[in-house]
Amino acid sequence: MKKTLLVLAAFAALVSCQRSIIDTAGLYDKGVVSFQTGATGEISAFLEESAPVSFTIASSKKVNKDVNVSFEVVRDSLEALAAFNQAGGTNYWMMPEENYEFEDDYAVIHAGSAVSDPVSVNIDIEGFKNGVIYCLPVKITGTDSEMGTIPGVEYAFITIRGYVYASAASLPGGSYFSMPTTVNDPNLALEVCTMEIRVKVNDWAHYNPFISSLIGVEENFLMRFGDISCDPNQLQLAGQGVSITSKAHFDTGKWYHVAVVANGIKQYCRLYINGELDSDQPMGSKGINLGQVYNSIFAIGMSEKGRYLNGYVSEARVWGRELSATELVNGQCSIADPVGEARDNKLLGYWKLDEENKGKDLTGNGYDGVPSGSITYTPANIRCPE
Repeated sequence: MKKTLLVLAAFAALVSCQRSIIDTAGLYDKGVVSFQTGATGEISAFLEESAPVSFTIASSKKVNKDVNVSFEVVRDSLEALAAFNQAGGTNYWMMPEENYEFEDDYAVIHAGSAVSDPVSVNIDIEGFKNGVIYCLPVKITGTDSEMGTIPGVEYAFITIRGYVYASAASLPGGSYFSMPTTVNDPNLALEVCTMEIRVKVNDWAHYNPFISSLIGVEENFLMRFGDISCDPNQLQLAGQGVSITSKAHFDTGKWYHVAVVANGIKQYCRLYINGELDSDQPMGSKGINLGQVYNSIFAIGMSEKGRYLNGYVSEARVWGRELSATELVNGQCSIADPVGEARDNKLLGYWKLDEENKGKDLTGNGYDGVPSGSITYTPANIRCPE
């Protein structure tokens, strides 16, 4: 059975950012150790199947004799994980004990070096759920030398996630999903909204006004490609007081995750592409109403009774809150518990747009998509992220 492709990331604070703490505590002369990371605080590894992954531990200076650095998995760490999730805007789950095994519980920094030999942990991905990022908190417990740790940053949070393979809806032009139960729903009058979707375009619009509709309601809150005011392959959010156009130009035949945030309270609008901020500008309205009708209702792939998208779509969502860039990246491929997210985190609508669900709203809020036209579905071999 083909395994899910994984990504390993470990978070640790950088020693350089804590120099004042080291100096104040008198630790620098003796040296300190910490989990080694790059500037982002992450260590990444990719696996095609269950296999070992590794990390290293670094010291603040070269050692003159071998130093053993002990560490342990912090199994009673729900509090630490909750704090980590809150600080990073993430929703990582604790990794089950049966899914990992360390080859050693220490790392060796050899004489003349400041970096340990790699430490391996065997990861078994059987039973992992799509859309879940699993986390394994690890803590340095000490060394066999005078070297110590910086209080508060002796932890690493090893996170494991996998690529998701799914089917997607093909909209060949003239096909779309509409959501009739959104009409005049007071729950869709929002001060803050995040709207996101994955899309791959086959071809751009060739006729005036050169619009390929993506998701939303025209003249209110619509993500679309093209307009007479921009190029056909630029992404644009069009609406009353919430207009913004991407700096980026998109390619056909390539999957993108696109998202827009409108914050009527703080008065800004932001456009994200693959989790990276593309454009940011002031917002000229206090909110939006996705339940309004402008010639057409809330839809995916259509607006104004036309202006169809020619391409593929999957993973469309609307939230009644602002998602961070980290949340957009981590959740772009799937959500493990949409009903729970709807209950706890203001997920309003979630449409997987695959052969199994065919536009059904998985939140339980009842905003089911009604397919129109000649929609077909790919096999479940579309990889996310691409």
